[in-house]
Amino acid sequence: MIAQVPSNSSIVSVDAIVDVLKAIADPTRFQILNAVSSREHGVSELAEKVGAHVAAVSQHLARLRAAGLVSTRRDGTRIYYRAANSHVAGLLAEAGLLTGYVTGVIDPPDDGTPGGAVQQAAKPAWVLNLGRLQTAD
Repeated sequence: MIAQVPSNSSIVSVDAIVDVLKAIADPTRFQILNAVSSREHGVSELAEKVGAHVAAVSQHLARLRAAGLVSTRRDGTRIYYRAANSHVAGLLAEAGLLTGYVTGVIDPPDDGTPGGAVQQAAKPAWVLNLGRLQTAD
């Protein structure tokens, strides 16, 4: 999957990328993100889904919200959480697919290149340059 980065977008630092990945790098937060990627949920419903206390789930949601991965909707006194955008579900799916390849549970696609290297069909929209993600020129 190639990200489409607008040409007027600001540069994203590797540290910012790692911060987002750190926010996801917890089994409970990963499960919460997976749940809110398909539809919105209240805290108590999420707590039941992931098998954790409401207070713990609230703390995880605060971390995910601070990372920009979830957004909220208030209905009276209740707050509902959902993925901030559709790319959250894509990131979780890609992480699962890559993990399947790395662990050998899923056979990676063979495109006929030596060593099974996957060639890019098109020039990527972004590149990592000196520790920063920026648009490809």
